[in-house]
Amino acid sequence: MSLQLAVAVEPLWFPLVKKFYQAFYPSGKPNKAEPLWVIKEGANILCAVRLKPLDQCLFLTGLVTHPQYRNQGIAGQLLRSISKQLAQQPSYCFNTPELIPFYRRHGFIEATDEARLPSELRSRLQRYRIKQPSLIAMKYHKKTPM
Repeated sequence: MSLQLAVAVEPLWFPLVKKFYQAFYPSGKPNKAEPLWVIKEGANILCAVRLKPLDQCLFLTGLVTHPQYRNQGIAGQLLRSISKQLAQQPSYCFNTPELIPFYRRHGFIEATDEARLPSELRSRLQRYRIKQPSLIAMKYHKKTPM
C-alpha cells in the first residue's frame, strides 16, 4: 500500500474521526477545537492523532491505527508527516514502556527531569499515573533519520 501524508482534519471529517476513535480507542475522545491529523485511504481512516495545544506546549495524544493496518509503518508515517508541527514548539507525549522504542525512532526522548515539564503536563502526568503508574513523559527532540 502506498502511504499518503497526514492531512489535518477538516470540520466535515470530524464525525468520521470521532467514530474512528470510538471504535478503536474509546478513551481518545477527540475535540473539534484540537488539531487532528489522519492518514486516510479514500474515505477510510487508517491512523489518527491529536495535537492538543496547552499553554506552554503541544501534547501529542491518541495516536491510533486501525487494527487491520497495524504493524505496517502507518503510525510512523503519520508522526513523520507532522514533524514540522511538533518542532514548532515544545511537544510532549506520555507512553507506556513498551512504546518508548517506537517514539524514540520518531524523534522523541524521555523527559527524565519531570520537574522541568510544563506545569500543566506535570499535573496531567500525575493524574494519569493513578491508573497507569508506568507512564513515561517524552519530549519531541528532533526529526531522526529513518
